[in-house]
Amino acid sequence: MVDAPTTERRWKTFADVVAFTLGVNVWISIVILPAVFVDALHGTGKWLAAVLPLAMLLLGLVRRSEGILLGLFPAALLVPVAAAPQIASSHVYGPIRFGLVALGVVAYLFSVSFFTTFHEPPQPRSIRGLSSAQAGPAERWRRRERVYWMLVGLSLVIPTALIAWVNFDPAIEEFLGEMYPGRVALMETALTAGAIVLWLAIFHYAFLGVLRPHRTGDRDLIVTLAQARADAKTGKPRLRFYLSVAIALGAMASLILIRHIKG
Repeated sequence: MVDAPTTERRWKTFADVVAFTLGVNVWISIVILPAVFVDALHGTGKWLAAVLPLAMLLLGLVRRSEGILLGLFPAALLVPVAAAPQIASSHVYGPIRFGLVALGVVAYLFSVSFFTTFHEPPQPRSIRGLSSAQAGPAERWRRRERVYWMLVGLSLVIPTALIAWVNFDPAIEEFLGEMYPGRVALMETALTAGAIVLWLAIFHYAFLGVLRPHRTGDRDLIVTLAQARADAKTGKPRLRFYLSVAIALGAMASLILIRHIKG
């Protein structure tokens, strides 16, 4: 029987290999191949910008940091695009290649989100069957699960459709050609970045706003933690502090008065 530390180490190695493979695939498909296609890797600055996402990916794997793998690495992919906007031009991608790249990005995000947080629970010492387990989950939990899967689907469809609409709608391309001749690639990149920022705002306020109360089923605990955070931000003493100080001052005044009377 394999001991727990060996299993944990093998699981982490597997998660690192999956994240590295899919991350390199995203880096090559978004940065390297388009840059080679449009011959955009000229100059030390553009080379450094192109290598930056790979450095962020390796740093995230070394530190096993979700913030770097899910935040800084995707953000670093936009640096070479900003340095050479023609990399993200619709003439470089096309609908089919855009779909393949989108699938690669989704696979990377899901794999990193799942494999970096999932851990096999230890083997229980004993197993006892419960009568409630035979009935299956309650209807309200099944309803919640359907809502969660719907949110997952929408979190894939909305950004993909938004970015595809910005890059492949003929009306938008024609409008940009008329308004910004010679700078269509730059404006398409700017619109793509704007679409990403818009989606992040929607995801933060709409999607996470819905899921935030369901992180734990203990609503009283959520309220208590929120109150504690609010009290910590204010930095002001609570009422009981002032009450304790008033009692202490009153006791000191009483002692002084008693000694004065006796004296």
